[in-house]
Amino acid sequence: MNQIFFSDAVGKCGPPPPIANGDTISQQDKEYAPESRVEYQCQSLYTLEGNRTIVCRNGQWSEPPKCIDPCVISEDILNKHNIVFRWVDKKKLYLESGNKVEFYCKRGYRRLSPPESFRTTCRDGKVAYPTCG
Repeated sequence: MNQIFFSDAVGKCGPPPPIANGDTISQQDKEYAPESRVEYQCQSLYTLEGNRTIVCRNGQWSEPPKCIDPCVISEDILNKHNIVFRWVDKKKLYLESGNKVEFYCKRGYRRLSPPESFRTTCRDGKVAYPTCG
């Protein structure tokens, strides 16, 4: 009768995969038992996309989440499009992905973009800017 022996390492996972602009919440170990769970968090202003928790199964980690870039809207960008923020009096704004921002034309300029484009959403670090001329 043949016997199959499994080493202790069968089904275990190594350290969880790193993610850009994020970290695991718990202390990392060299080895994780099957069904172990690890939770991630993103750095400030980055938005977590995907499952926050990954699981070790059959020696592999489930798919880790991603940290989506925030939008950075600077005075240079505002000047290039001849726009200003509608509701905030700032020269630079950091905006989490998924959040909306509104603009209007600087004094003395008129809209060159459609009216609906003056209320836009930050998507993965990008904003579609309206233009005034």
